[in-house]
Amino acid sequence: MIWVDIFYNLFLLLGVTLAVSTQSVQNYRLVILTFIGGSLSLLFGCISTAINAYGSQKYSAAGAGLIFQSFVLIFWVIYFGAEEDSLAKRSINGFTIPRTPLGAGSSGSANHDVVTPQQQPLNTVTVVPAKEYAYKARALYTYDANPEDNNELSFVKGEVLDIVDNQGKWWQARKQDGTVGIAPSNYLQLL
Repeated sequence: MIWVDIFYNLFLLLGVTLAVSTQSVQNYRLVILTFIGGSLSLLFGCISTAINAYGSQKYSAAGAGLIFQSFVLIFWVIYFGAEEDSLAKRSINGFTIPRTPLGAGSSGSANHDVVTPQQQPLNTVTVVPAKEYAYKARALYTYDANPEDNNELSFVKGEVLDIVDNQGKWWQARKQDGTVGIAPSNYLQLL
């Protein structure tokens, strides 16, 4: 039964890695949580079996390892189950390395007109109209821009925006009427 748990969690780890690397965690969040739930129930059965195998040191060691594995899975439940703007998600993301667009740090980059909040503080961001909008995104929710920040873009649910770059938490976007600004990525879904 322990081997089943090992292979199940290997495929779970590969799936989560694929979802994170393709930035599609939001799309597959409930699927990931479902598989984590299945893994936890299988894992607790394995822990029970390993603990009840008295006198065997290899099962005791396996049981200890499975307990540590359960801590990781419970952490994943908290992380993947938390909403994007929740305290748990913000706290955990505070320990991560922020993503920057490709070429943002190189001097020979052709992407000089893309400005993200990760490159500069929000109050000094200047939005420059881009030459090429590579992506389109649909607004999942209505967003009202902060009146104190002229760079933010307001939009309504269902509106289609042109996106320069889909890296980071704020994307440079253009509305159909030509208005350019930055928009929160968690309000948008790429088409």
